[in-house]
Amino acid sequence: MNDLRARLATLKSEYRKVQGEATIETLRRFRVATFVVLPIHVVLTGWFFFYQAPPGRPELQAWAHSLYMLQAWQALVLLFFGLFAQRYLPRHETANQTGVVLQVLLCASYLFFGMVAAMLDVRVGHGIATFLIICQGVAILSLMRPLLAIGMFGMAYLVFLSLLRVTVGDAALMASLHIQTLSTALISLLLSLLMWHQYTRAVLLRRQLSLSNAALLRKQQELEILAQRDALTGLYNRRQFTVLAELELARAERIPGGIALLMVDLDFFKQINDRHGHPAGDEVLRQVSALLSAGVRSTDLVGRMGGEEFIVLLPHTDLENALAVAEKLRKTLRERPLLVQEVQLPVTASFGLTWLAENQKGLLPSLYAAADQALYSAKHGGRDRIEVAMPNLAQSA
Repeated sequence: MNDLRARLATLKSEYRKVQGEATIETLRRFRVATFVVLPIHVVLTGWFFFYQAPPGRPELQAWAHSLYMLQAWQALVLLFFGLFAQRYLPRHETANQTGVVLQVLLCASYLFFGMVAAMLDVRVGHGIATFLIICQGVAILSLMRPLLAIGMFGMAYLVFLSLLRVTVGDAALMASLHIQTLSTALISLLLSLLMWHQYTRAVLLRRQLSLSNAALLRKQQELEILAQRDALTGLYNRRQFTVLAELELARAERIPGGIALLMVDLDFFKQINDRHGHPAGDEVLRQVSALLSAGVRSTDLVGRMGGEEFIVLLPHTDLENALAVAEKLRKTLRERPLLVQEVQLPVTASFGLTWLAENQKGLLPSLYAAADQALYSAKHGGRDRIEVAMPNLAQSA
């Protein structure tokens, strides 16, 4: 019993999530159907208007006249709903209460049309085929929650049965029509439930697939970021920096311009880890990364080589400007103590700089070796300083 209640609660929740989208789909279907059904109503209106009953059959003339007015009325109703849906649909991705009411009224109007038309047919000795066709058409076109479908087709059955009892006097015929009416309502209800169930499953599956695809896309983007970025600092990792730096060097050959490479190594970083712990050291690396990134142009490349060592590529930069950038970064680190774990930590760094003039060509390994040599000199020359070493261009060639 508890499982049944849980299942019903789940279905109710799912149906509530789908109804707004289902109503929009229903209105779209009816809007398309308008272009097919409206001309049929117009043609039938004209046919019944000009219909001439055989001599001695005044009831057929009255039947045609009634259907002429009924077809004309339903054509106007359909035109109104079609225009309203045309205006409503572009403004709504999911239906609000107005959309649901429009759906119910449209279905009710067609069911009532089918009942009246079938009742008129019965009066002249015809069957209730019109009622059957309309009920099944509504069941196929209109996506309704089970309770709404039960109410809609249940009411259609009761109202049509009442009309038949007023119209039909023969008991045997009434019994036959009663069975046909009940069968029509039940078949239409089952068809409506089937259409609703299939649509609900399709919508929920589509939403789940959309969520899964979005999650996979996010994971893919995260993996791409992890493949290109340093997980701790968010800077380019060594591999990605190398790829981008080589592209910049190739661009510099096509569009001549000086290019500088700057190696940065934090001074006495091991003491920070030893005294304050590795979490504090990680926070220092993050803050230093932010300062380095903020201190260069958006077109410059900043990466983390590993540990406390960083690297900066400055495209279209001459030696004088490269030295100015390095000095600005050095002063920024020196003059701005980092707040880590509520403690002000002074941080300095040593800089190794190398540079290619716009008429020179060099490979990244030779630039890296020269910048590393300059950094070594800065470390052994007292730290917190900038040293310059020119690359071995012969080795690059």
